[in-house]
Amino acid sequence: MKILAKVVITGALLLPAVFGAGSASASSTDDLVEYSKKFIGTPYVWAGESPKGFDCSGYITYIYENFNVNNLPRSSADQYNVGETVAKSDLKPGDAVFFNTSGSGVSHAGIYIGDNNFIHASTSDGVRINSLDDKYWKNKYVGAKRFTNFDAPPPPPGEFKGLEVKSGQIGVVEIKKSINLWKRDSNDKLVVERVLKAGEKYRVYTYDDKHGGQYGLGDNMYITKMDTHIEYFSL
Repeated sequence: MKILAKVVITGALLLPAVFGAGSASASSTDDLVEYSKKFIGTPYVWAGESPKGFDCSGYITYIYENFNVNNLPRSSADQYNVGETVAKSDLKPGDAVFFNTSGSGVSHAGIYIGDNNFIHASTSDGVRINSLDDKYWKNKYVGAKRFTNFDAPPPPPGEFKGLEVKSGQIGVVEIKKSINLWKRDSNDKLVVERVLKAGEKYRVYTYDDKHGGQYGLGDNMYITKMDTHIEYFSL
C-alpha cells in the first residue's frame, strides 16, 4: 500500500587571534541568521557536524565556521567558556545561547535569531526554532556568548546532487520509495498531482514544521517529511 505525501497550498570582549577580531555588522549577522535557517528540518545525529545530521554544538560550529569563526571548541560546555559574555537583555542575532538540560552544567546550545527566538539542533526534532520564553527553555537558560568575524558564506555550487542550483534553493529531496504528490484543486479538494518515483530528485526552496514538517518545491507544492520515503540534502 502506497503512503501518500500531502501537498498543502498556502497563499543571523573581542577574542584572541584564534577566533579573529573585529565586530560583526548588522548585514553579516542577518546573513548568518538566514543561513542557519537553511538547515531547518535537518535530523539530530549524535556527534553530527554536517548537513546530513547535527548535534547542538556541531550545528553552531558548522554555521559559525561558514562565517569565518573558526576553531570553536567542539562541546557546548567548552564553547560556553570562550567568547564575550552577553547579558540576556543585550542579546543580538548571531549570539550563541546556552542551556543546562542535564542538570549538571551547560549541555545544549543554539543561535539567537531575534524576537526572543533561537535556532538549534534539538534531540527530538532536529534543527528547529524555539522561543526563549518557552517554559522549558526559560528554566534551562544559562547565558550567552558573542563571537566575531562574520563573513559571508561561500557561494552555492553551480550544481548540487545532479541538479542545477537555482535562486532561493536550500536543498534537494531525493525520492527513495514511490509516493503520491497532492495538490488542491479550485474547489479546495485534494487531487493527485502525480506519482513521484524512486530515484527522482526535486529542488527544495522552503521548509516549515506544519503537518510534521514539509519541504516546499515551489508552485505551492509541498512534500511531507517522510524519512522512510524521502531523503533531504541541504545545500
